[in-house]
Amino acid sequence: MIAKRSTVYVISFVFFIFLLTGCALAATGGTSGLPTEKNSWNCSKEILITENAGKDLQGYPVAVVLNSSNFNFSEAKIDGSDLRFSSGNRTFNYWIETWDPENEEALIWVRLPSLSANQTTKILMRYDNSGAEAVSSGEKTFDFFDDFEGNYLNELDWSAESAGGGLVEVKNGICNVSAPKVHAYDSSMIYSKKNFEINSMFVVKRMKVTTGTDNRGPVLQQGFIDHIDSKKNEIKHETELANESRVNLETIYRKQKKNLYDLTDVNVPEREWYVSGIAWYEENNTRKISWFKNGVRDPRMDFASNDSVTNIPMHVYLYAASYKDASKNTGSMAVDYVLVRKFVGAEPTVKIISAQDESKVSSESVSETNYGNSLGNDSNGTSEQSISEQSISENNSDNVSEDNFEYSFKSSSENISEPQTAAGSKPNSETSGIRLSSPYEFNFSDLVNELNSSGINTIFLSVDSEDVWQYERFVKMAHEKGIFVHAVLLEDVNCTKKGAGDICQNTLDTVLDYNEKSLAPFDGIDIDVNSSGWESSEENAIDYRTLFETADKEAKESVSISASLPLNYTASQIKEIAPFVDFFIIKAYPGEDKELNSVSNIVDAVALEMGEIRGAGSRGIIEISVEEGFKDKYSISRLFTGLSDYYSNDSAFLGVSIFNYDTYKGLPQTQTEEKGFPIPGFNTLAVILAGLGAFALLKGKKS
Repeated sequence: MIAKRSTVYVISFVFFIFLLTGCALAATGGTSGLPTEKNSWNCSKEILITENAGKDLQGYPVAVVLNSSNFNFSEAKIDGSDLRFSSGNRTFNYWIETWDPENEEALIWVRLPSLSANQTTKILMRYDNSGAEAVSSGEKTFDFFDDFEGNYLNELDWSAESAGGGLVEVKNGICNVSAPKVHAYDSSMIYSKKNFEINSMFVVKRMKVTTGTDNRGPVLQQGFIDHIDSKKNEIKHETELANESRVNLETIYRKQKKNLYDLTDVNVPEREWYVSGIAWYEENNTRKISWFKNGVRDPRMDFASNDSVTNIPMHVYLYAASYKDASKNTGSMAVDYVLVRKFVGAEPTVKIISAQDESKVSSESVSETNYGNSLGNDSNGTSEQSISEQSISENNSDNVSEDNFEYSFKSSSENISEPQTAAGSKPNSETSGIRLSSPYEFNFSDLVNELNSSGINTIFLSVDSEDVWQYERFVKMAHEKGIFVHAVLLEDVNCTKKGAGDICQNTLDTVLDYNEKSLAPFDGIDIDVNSSGWESSEENAIDYRTLFETADKEAKESVSISASLPLNYTASQIKEIAPFVDFFIIKAYPGEDKELNSVSNIVDAVALEMGEIRGAGSRGIIEISVEEGFKDKYSISRLFTGLSDYYSNDSAFLGVSIFNYDTYKGLPQTQTEEKGFPIPGFNTLAVILAGLGAFALLKGKKS
């Protein structure tokens, strides 16, 4: 079998104060579910990626800029669909933003599961495969993506509001946020149901469309807005007049407002596409805003303030309105696509360093790009790439190797700096999960609605292997909505007991067989360990190590393997199983002498298991149970915050999960008096999930 290398899905979710009560949290990674095929690509190039912000980044998209000096476009397919980015046997998700073989220019975003602070990572770009199919995916590459396919606004992703004659229309892949009538105060707005944390960038490919006789056109806004009170926290980038020549920036933090007028000029003619990006981030303990036009930073728009720039999670929104004087300035903001990605001020540097086919490209040629971090202004509205002055010298080459990449997302004993911000992180959560006992217990549309509004896109599903095919329709529907589904096996079986061996092996074989043949395979397999050990001499019994070895051997690279462990189980055997799993789930329940619903009690209860996981170089999720005496959802969110704070410098800690949604949904919300939003600082934290059933998930294969 192909050797597996770890790929991290660090997932997180932020639980708010007020109606949804809140706690914050942290980091996620995004990896690809694409298998790596061998011996099918004729050309390849190595790419070096250097982290420059001094932060450990999880699930970070990096920009690979191709041009005539570093890439021969004639060797790739005409649409670039044969591109693949990988390390070892793992292929990463990517999205082609632009591909222009005639002018020999391309911009590709590649999502890396992890980048270590100030370290250089090497990946491989392969191409020249006429049989390769297109796998470019914005949904899998970014924390949020919509290219408005179809003729309706996706109500699972967006909410829409309008006043007067304002309206929102989606036609032929374009979303028009319009103020089409000659009325004062007409407006329309769309805003995401998902919220994002600081260290995010909201990118929109847009153009101004004027339909009335007043060439000033509509007032257009793009930005971040508070999920509860739009007047309390907001970052608003507003343009108006012909060619969007007037640009205003307004920030609000708890009603402390800052307005900046006419610092720059978009200078884009009517009905001409351009890409506008607003970055909201924290650097050197200071909250900052930057604006990018076609990927190039405009330093005149840089703004820094902890007094009027919030660090509280917000939605993204787009808005169009008429002028107060009811002039004939009707029109719209036409939108081709939107995305939200993780962002740090000093973005990673990308270098294309060599070609595998040395007869075509010299291995000594080095091309370096650092897209989106230039301080220059793009005056003609075209995409530009900036060139970093940093280079990697020969005496630093020891830090660049295949193993360097693998190390970047394996656990290490050294402290890791706080991940930029991310889907959960102070990163934005891109992947978060929830445990379900039955796929058809709830109306699917309602369930997806709830998951999307809470930022959850992964389901851990309790699976009955006797009729595993009953889940295919559900899994397929979930995948169509961008939701991952992991199968949870053997929850009620002790495989070390007499007579259980065949049941356990057959259960695993059945699910593996389903994955091979199904149109909708599971994205991961979680084996529930119902024994304090897994060695047994009983007849017709099996040891758990054998199960995990089989799962690791037979599962494809796109399928993660995890182990759910009971409390007080034989911790010394964690090291034995660690090479075959991607992560562990420690069940912090039931409490024998006292309820496990406080930080101190849970930390003490799982200390031995966490120590063994740490020593084995693996990672662990702490799973709590609603049955341990939690009175409401707010008390659970406070526990999440406390545990993340306690493990803030522990690279083995992936987050906290909750079992299970059926019980959790019955708890009261309990409104509390608003206090300072608790976002604990922590380093390599991966996931804290709240809402419908906070769940942390790591996706990838471990060698």
